[in-house]
Amino acid sequence: MNVSLVFRRKISKKFRIFATMYRSVRIIRIIIALIAMAVPTWALLAGYDSVFVRMQILVALISGAAVCLVFWAVVALIYGRIYCSTVCPLGTLMDCVAAVSRKVGRRKHSYRWVPAANRTRVVFVIIAFALMLTGSAAVPALIDPYSAYARMVEEFIMVPLHIGDSALFSISAMGLAALTAICVVGFSWRLGRRLCNTVCPVGSLLGAASKQSVLHFDINTDLCINCGECERVCKSECINLIDHTIDTSRCVVCFNCGAVCPNDAITYRTGRHRLGTPMMQPKS
Repeated sequence: MNVSLVFRRKISKKFRIFATMYRSVRIIRIIIALIAMAVPTWALLAGYDSVFVRMQILVALISGAAVCLVFWAVVALIYGRIYCSTVCPLGTLMDCVAAVSRKVGRRKHSYRWVPAANRTRVVFVIIAFALMLTGSAAVPALIDPYSAYARMVEEFIMVPLHIGDSALFSISAMGLAALTAICVVGFSWRLGRRLCNTVCPVGSLLGAASKQSVLHFDINTDLCINCGECERVCKSECINLIDHTIDTSRCVVCFNCGAVCPNDAITYRTGRHRLGTPMMQPKS
């Protein structure tokens, strides 16, 4: 048997093991994310404090606990935006809506790469922090992911069931919660994490850190067959198959891409892939 063929088969087997691992990690991540959404929901309904609530970034900043932002910034510098994919309850709700949208209808909904709206992201971050410095937390709370999620839980569950202090009906509060739900569901249904990667100041801050993360997804151009499967399931719309690049500032490390790649060309790794056979360069 050809030696090179044997070598390629060994490499292929190794990559199949990695692909299975990514699928397993993805399942574990989803389970943790659902727990991280269920626990603060239960805490809100029961009136208890929860460690998941104290882990929410903007909530901690408003209360003066800036160490929370530092902690998650360090995590993002190492692993990427796992906060957004695993800990943020609103992010998990977005993923649930997006998952349903991909199952509805005859044709599964697919995503595509779009350029990053960096200017818009910067504007919302500046607005949020400028208002926080003036002592106003009302507007930042409107775009804070946990506050938005808690608002919907209070108005759609606690008020109808007359639970706790949220038993009183308020037209303004219900209207704000309804507007929040419409925006979240509307964006997530067709655009996945577009809201998370455009308006959310927490996502933008962690995105700035994750852009330089030690571990990140990378495309092996020697193995990529340009089938587009990774781009179609990327709810962050951050995979550019023209340049074979992934915008790590928008990637939420959901492992969707690695789980569907038929040739195991996408890996979660350190560094960047280099071509096994460099392209021919003209003589100078």
